[in-house]
Amino acid sequence: MSRFQAHRLSLAAGVMLDGRKPSRPASLHSAQAAPTYRADIDGLRAIAVVSVVLFHAGFTKVGGGYVGVDIFFVISGYLITQLIARDLQAGEFSVWHFYERRIRRIFPALFAMLAVCTLACAFIFLPDDFRRFGRNSVATALFSSNIGFWLKTGYFDGETYDQPLIHTWSLAVEEQFYILFPIFLVSIWRLGTGNIRSLIASLAGISFIATIVVMQYDDAAAFYLTPFRAWELLLGSLMALEAFPRVTKRWQSEVATWAGLLLIAAAVLGYSETTSFPGIAALLPCIGAALVIHGGREASCWVTRLISTRPFVGVGLISYSLYLWHWPLIVLGSYLAIDELSSLQSVGLVTASFTLALLSWRYIERPLRVPSRVSRPVSVLAGGTLAIVAVVLTGAVIYHDNGWPTRFSKDVNVLSSYAFSANPEADKCANVLLQLAAKSPCTIGTSENARIFLWGDSHAGALFGAMSELAANGASTVYGATPRCPPLLGVGSDGACIQGNDLRLKYVLGRPELKTVIIAARWSLYLEGRAVELGPAERNGDLPQLQDRNGVQFDRFSNEAREAFEISLRKTVRRLLEAGKNVIIVYPVPEVGYDVPSTAARLVAHGHDLSGFNVSERLYRERQQIAFGVLDRLGQHRGLVRVYPTQALCPQERCVVMMGGKLLYFDSHHLSIPGSEALEPLLARALRQGA
Repeated sequence: MSRFQAHRLSLAAGVMLDGRKPSRPASLHSAQAAPTYRADIDGLRAIAVVSVVLFHAGFTKVGGGYVGVDIFFVISGYLITQLIARDLQAGEFSVWHFYERRIRRIFPALFAMLAVCTLACAFIFLPDDFRRFGRNSVATALFSSNIGFWLKTGYFDGETYDQPLIHTWSLAVEEQFYILFPIFLVSIWRLGTGNIRSLIASLAGISFIATIVVMQYDDAAAFYLTPFRAWELLLGSLMALEAFPRVTKRWQSEVATWAGLLLIAAAVLGYSETTSFPGIAALLPCIGAALVIHGGREASCWVTRLISTRPFVGVGLISYSLYLWHWPLIVLGSYLAIDELSSLQSVGLVTASFTLALLSWRYIERPLRVPSRVSRPVSVLAGGTLAIVAVVLTGAVIYHDNGWPTRFSKDVNVLSSYAFSANPEADKCANVLLQLAAKSPCTIGTSENARIFLWGDSHAGALFGAMSELAANGASTVYGATPRCPPLLGVGSDGACIQGNDLRLKYVLGRPELKTVIIAARWSLYLEGRAVELGPAERNGDLPQLQDRNGVQFDRFSNEAREAFEISLRKTVRRLLEAGKNVIIVYPVPEVGYDVPSTAARLVAHGHDLSGFNVSERLYRERQQIAFGVLDRLGQHRGLVRVYPTQALCPQERCVVMMGGKLLYFDSHHLSIPGSEALEPLLARALRQGA
């Protein structure tokens, strides 16, 4: 007996202590016989991966290409459950064998990609980006990157274009699921077929409903976290366990597969970054994939024959490697280009991705997947563990050493450091209760001298530098800025935003010493989205969506939403003026479209001059036309003063990113401390006018 056989956990050993084999549930046709290879599933993989690759490469016709991941989830749930159920039915299931197969399947190409990415990023990435890569590589090796990205990044943010590992979130979801699912399936196997199906269907339903609920509060959690994606994998599991009526007639197969293909096409071609996802929208690709798989049992149907052809199957076979390699290539290509990729560059990177995927499949995936090449399962488990340890240690060193800044000149590192030129307490002070607490640590200056209330979203918070200057001159400020929460009454980005603004109004009205309220926001974000036309740092995914007090959401950028926004803002200003407060409205800050510290540092590192790095004031005014209209229509009132940031930031009709040798932004649209300080004279004058 081999060492592996000695450690094998059969169903009897894994579930029962008395050595008896468990009784088998009623017939499960797919579990009883070894699953036969289905070329159409590889064809479906091809559709999924090509959709993802084209979406990531910027091909706008496939705006919903990201749903390819959901198709993969359904396929994975189907195939893995089929394998587990087959072994359980035969009484031969082995936990060790299961994980050994997962290591052979997942680890070789993944850790090869991590090694190559680490080397490439060591030469290309700026220190802060490399430091973040080190952190993300640790999370990837530990199959927890989905949690890290949930906490730090939105999938559709412009920020993802300097994160070559963000696509590994889906691998983390699958592996987390498959750590628990085999044990769960073993534990319920005695219950019988009907009960097993019912229980899994119930869990899938709970997961789906939880996703819908969580989407109202934290759509990033619904996107990244396994409990809210589990229903997609469990849908595949239900098919493997034959929970749905079998397709026995040719016409049924044709209807099912065509309907599935059309649902997938509708999602891939009809969705975009602004689609609320996953939620209900994820039903289209998931049900579509399920119909193609379920209906495809009849091999003679047209769709099955189409996606079983060599081109589809060939791409399907390399789909895992293609998924792994395409995104790092796109990120590194964009990083070197310091701009949006041209169509020709995108085509080149897609071609390179296919080439690298083919090589990865041929020389890394396929050889190591065959047990005879690495004959001892214990060696496989040990090798997998060593790979994890090596990546974790390397990533930890990169992170601990701050991304090895000595690779670049002092000037480059100084420019890059402006990414941290912001209120150090901004994250903590987003909490409205802490903002309004007695002797709040969020107050800028001393609480005793507070005469100003700063109200708005993160653009209001970015005025920290100017407010600190004012506080140094005796005018302290109560901080009331929360990201993605516009300063409106009765309307907001979510219920917490609306309630928070009610508390802020009550706080201000109850304190006569607060003479002035400064209102600022990224106004255009709520009226027309991000400045996607300006540069690659602006993406329209994960946008806030306005709603009323009853939780009824307005369609983004609709006339109804804009009207509700304007009425609510007018109400906010009126309530403050009626209470005798002076109100200062800060007009939009120019957006750049490029992450300013990173772009400036890379330009200098490549020997370029920064004099041409600016934005036309004409483009700024075109972009802000709707926002200007809303703010202008507030009218002229005693106690209402307007501040125009362009007066300080846009000399000679160009909105600059650097002044006096200092960068004015800490990303693509938030003012850095020096940028905010440039507005201090305008705010000081407005305070005098209001008084």
